[in-house]
Amino acid sequence: MMTKRQTKMINTSTIRVMTYNKIDSLIKDIKKNTQMSDHFIKKVDINMKNSINKILNDYQLDKQY
Repeated sequence: MMTKRQTKMINTSTIRVMTYNKIDSLIKDIKKNTQMSDHFIKKVDINMKNSINKILNDYQLDKQY
């Protein structure tokens, strides 16, 4: 039987993978439909992924705001 912590880890991992896939899709659309610099696109990619990781980390730690 899985513990509550194990279940949270699995759920957050699943959400991370799904979200990263969506971010990758957005980045491809940005590249395809704009002429933004690679530097800008890389910054957007990194910042979105960092934000998702922060949110999921807070969730795992049960932080409430």
